Amino acid sequence: MEVKGKENKIFLSIITPEEKVFVGNVDFISLPAKSGSMGVLPGHIPTVTRLKTGILKIINDGTTTYIGVCRGYFEIMGTKAYVLTERAIITDVENLEKTVLELKKKHDITQEITEDTKRVSQAVAGLKKL
Repeated sequence: MEVKGKENKIFLSIITPEEKVFVGNVDFISLPAKSGSMGVLPGHIPTVTRLKTGILKIINDGTTTYIGVCRGYFEIMGTKAYVLTERAIITDVENLEKTVLELKKKHDITQEITEDTKRVSQAVAGLKKL
C-alpha cells in the first residue's frame, strides 16, 4: 500500500516478519546503519545497508517518531525506502534506552540458544563416533 503525498517526501515502509510497523511519507530518516549513524533526505543516492540494533528516527511535517529496530536492512531507491528488520518497536524519546535494551536482550537470548544448540549437536556427533 503506497501512501500518496507531497513532493519532496520519501515513502517509507518498515516491515518485520509479523507485520508492517510503519508506512507513510516522511521528510527525514535517521537510522542505525552497521557502519554508523546515517541520515536520509529526499533525493538521497540509491543505497542498501545493513542495520544494527538501535533507534530509527523519522521526521515528518515537524513530528518525530522513534522506532527501535533489531538488525536488518535498509534500502532507498528514488523516493521509496524500505526497512526490513527482525523486530520493531514504536517508542518515545523517554524510553529510547529501554527499547534498545529490550531488543538487545531478545537478540542475546536467541544467540545463547543457538550456541547451546551447536554444542549439543557437536556432543551428539562425538558420541556417534564412539
